[in-house]
Amino acid sequence: MATTTSLDLTRRPAGMSRAKRRQQIIGWIGILLAYVLIVAIFLTPLLWMIGSSLRPTREIFQFVFPLSWRTFIPVDWTLENFLDIFGLSETGRTLGFQFGRALFNTALVSTAVVTSSLVFNTMGAYFFARLDFPYKNVLLMFVLGTFFVPQQATIVPLYIVVRELNLANTYWALILPWYASPFVIFVLSQFFAEIPKELDEAAIIDGASLLQVLRHVIVPNGKVGLLTVSLLEFQFIWNLFYWPLIAVGQKELQVIQVAVATQITQREIAWGRIFAGSVVASMPVIILFLLLQRYFIQGVALSGLKG
Repeated sequence: MATTTSLDLTRRPAGMSRAKRRQQIIGWIGILLAYVLIVAIFLTPLLWMIGSSLRPTREIFQFVFPLSWRTFIPVDWTLENFLDIFGLSETGRTLGFQFGRALFNTALVSTAVVTSSLVFNTMGAYFFARLDFPYKNVLLMFVLGTFFVPQQATIVPLYIVVRELNLANTYWALILPWYASPFVIFVLSQFFAEIPKELDEAAIIDGASLLQVLRHVIVPNGKVGLLTVSLLEFQFIWNLFYWPLIAVGQKELQVIQVAVATQITQREIAWGRIFAGSVVASMPVIILFLLLQRYFIQGVALSGLKG
């Protein structure tokens, strides 16, 4: 009996260990399946869009249902849609497509907005995060309140201002309305507030002005935040459609989102060119995010964006 008891005592921990190991394996499988599901949800539309851009128009919706490998992989490969939108084919030259110019316009406007936004919004965030003055929180709430005003409510007054300043149908109409952002000011102020104020005091004791403190202390220590908001701002401006459609009527100044929308007319919907244009419009933002994702994830973890 003593022998049996000793054997039971030695076997129980082993049994418990196997149960825990089984639970861990089940947990890992569940997490893996969740990751696979999330990846499938986000990648499936992207893969279908890329595959559809490489198909003839007649084949785009031919294999949508039931789902099979033909749904995502073209049977009859073609680059005709891309040649059309860039004006490299007879159809593209006849219809006068200028997706290359639209892509350049979008990149120019997005870069200009991000650059000016970093200058002005950085100073605004420094103003709220590092300086003490009466009613600072009230003023910050007022600035944030403008962020919640629907864009549709400001389009008409904004267009009237742009028209009266003779900026309609110019690059300035696409850049100036977005150079200041209450959202960027708020996010950057959260980053700057985490920087120890002793660094400011040490720099001021050494004779630095407030602008020099911003340039030599705050900006170097806030690079992660600056890169994070730059990526968010670039993506926002790159995807703008409503305002560029209203503010700019010249074809030479169209941005990429408006150029894609022009493939829908009263006579036809050029699905092949729409998918090709969507691929061209999506790739720069995807590539930029992949290159800067390390800073973006770090910035989200350090800021108030994590909720």
